[in-house]
This record gives sequence, C-alpha cells and structure tokens, in this order.
Amino acid sequence: MFRVPYIFFTAICLRTIKANSMEDVKTLLADLMVNYSSEVRPVKDQTKPVSIDVGMTLVSINDFNEVTGVISVVIILFLSWTDESLVWNSSSYNNTTSLTFSHEKIWVPKLFLTNPGKDFNPISNKHFKVTAYANGSVTWIPGRILQATCQPNVTKFPFDLHECTISIAPHGYYRTQISLFTNVPTISLDFYSTNSAWNIISTKAFVSSVGVDIASFTIKMSRRPLNFMVTVVIPILMLALVNPFVFILPFNSGERISYSITVLLAFTVYMTVVSDRMPASSEPISHLSFYLLSLLALSVLIVIVNIFQIRVYNKDDNEEPVPRWIKNFIKNFRNICRKGKVETKSRDPNETRKSPGRMESIKTMMLSI
Repeated sequence: MFRVPYIFFTAICLRTIKANSMEDVKTLLADLMVNYSSEVRPVKDQTKPVSIDVGMTLVSINDFNEVTGVISVVIILFLSWTDESLVWNSSSYNNTTSLTFSHEKIWVPKLFLTNPGKDFNPISNKHFKVTAYANGSVTWIPGRILQATCQPNVTKFPFDLHECTISIAPHGYYRTQISLFTNVPTISLDFYSTNSAWNIISTKAFVSSVGVDIASFTIKMSRRPLNFMVTVVIPILMLALVNPFVFILPFNSGERISYSITVLLAFTVYMTVVSDRMPASSEPISHLSFYLLSLLALSVLIVIVNIFQIRVYNKDDNEEPVPRWIKNFIKNFRNICRKGKVETKSRDPNETRKSPGRMESIKTMMLSI
C-alpha cells in the first residue's frame, strides 16, 4: 500500500541529486566554443552596448605616500554582464547550469586604471577564471594590487583627511560599445584588513562619462595621529615651553648661549623631520610647518637677545660709555611710566560719589519750589 508513494518519492530524490558528469561539461564547453570569437562583443545586435555591472571590494591599504602622492591598495573587482553567445539549455546537458573556465576563452572587458601611479597594465590575470550560467550571464572576479595617484591634503597634518579615487575604464571602447554601471554606491569592506596608519571614514562608488564610461571608487580616510603626536608634536610643545626660561639663568653661569642654541638646533631637526613627511609642492603647506617656522624664528630672536645681553653685561662703562641716545630713551620711558603712576594715584575713588547726581539735583529743585 505504501510502496507506490515510497518508490515515487525515491525516484524524485534520485532524479534531484543526479549530478552532471565530466563528459557533459566537456561536451557543453565544446559546443559553446563552436564559432565563438573572443574579439567580438557578446551582443547579437552590435549597435547596442554591453552593460557591465562593476563593484569593488577593498582588501587592504598597503601604503599611502604623501610625498609622491601615490596610494597602493589591494582590490577585488566584481564584474558581471550578459554574453548572448553563452546560452544553453541545461536539461540538454544533464542539468549543467554553470561553467567555470579561463577568461581567455571568451570575451572579457579589458579595464585599465585611468590614474596610474606606476604602470599602465590591464586589471586581469590568467589565474582569475570566469563563471558562465545557462541564461548567458557571466561573472568575473579579478583582483590586483593597484597603485593610483592621489592628491594629498596635509593642511591639518597630523589630523589630515584624504580622498583618494581609483578610476577604471575599458580601453578601446566608447560608451556606445560598453556601458558601465554600479548597483552598490559604496566599496565593500567585507574582507578589509585594518591599516595601522589610516582609518577609513567612508567610501563611494559612481560612474561618470567623458566619451567612455569611467567607474570611480573614492576612499575617504584619516590619519591615526597618535604616533606622530608622541614622537613629534608633544616634544615640540615641550621645547616651546622651556625656550623662554633661558632668561632665568644667571649671566655668570655661561650656559645661556649654549642653552638657547641647543633649543634652536632641536627646532631645526624637528622641522626637517616634518618636511620629510610633507609633499614636495608648495600647495598646500601644513599649519604645523608654519608653527615650527614661527618657533624657529622666536628661538633665533632669543639667541640674538642673549648675545646682546651678555655683551652689555660684560661691558666696561669707563672704556665704552653708554651712548647718549640710549640714556635719553630710557629717561623718557621712565618719565612716561612715572606719569601714569602719578595720575592713577591722584584719582579719588569717592570723587564720583561726592558729586551730585541727576536725582539729587531734581530733589533740590522740588524742595526749593
């Protein structure tokens, strides 16, 4: 009684788990490659463009050189399109619904980096295979280390933000032949490895057209400033704090000049360290560079003042008397200071209270009436 349903159910399961064999795949691949040309765009109507969906996954940021303006990243591209020559009936090949093979056998878009920092080679490799499906859709996932140019903005260094764009475009095809689009407006960070020097704030993906479609992927990142703060910024602030204390040292100690020159040399060394991390161009220039320059100028002024102070301290008034114009200047300066003190003391704080106000005058007028 229960044998018929049981046998029917078993037959369905066996039919479901039946897998395609190697011969089926070989036969399918051979049939697909008959009269196939990898040099012809895979659309029957050659007046229409091939629409390619482009996505990017960021694996890691290897390096960002602010001096040369080159960023090195490891990326994976997700490309998918429809190849009208790779359509088959899966039931005719033992339910074979997909094939994976070398991308050299079929037409694939040759994408190039439009802002290369080193070489100008296509983003492809023979080791990255393609997967074709029975409905004609093709998926290709190539990956590569890219070096792209990026204009650094170090105005707020070491708290600077940078936006680096990786732009790719098909070489040799116009927009009427290959059309790029992206379904995801951001870069995927599913496989991203955190960088110790840079922190990713946001990403963006979009497609622009200038005769050809260009897929651009923007990475907005900020520097992790802790290392530079500890090694450069905090020592500079400490040197700026102790620099004026040179005037506390006595003249007889003989350490004033050596102290001020040592601080001056320290500022020079730190300015060299900061300049090595900055771009070679004059625009933009970091605020930290201007701050270091002002501290360096102040340190030079302190050295000059110390030299003149020691020269005046060790000067013999009998052999080299003080010039008359200096005496007159000091005398006039003292007179101005004394005059201000005398005027301050002559003021009576209760003077305003003794003078009749407006209300007292009105009262006196009313009583007289």
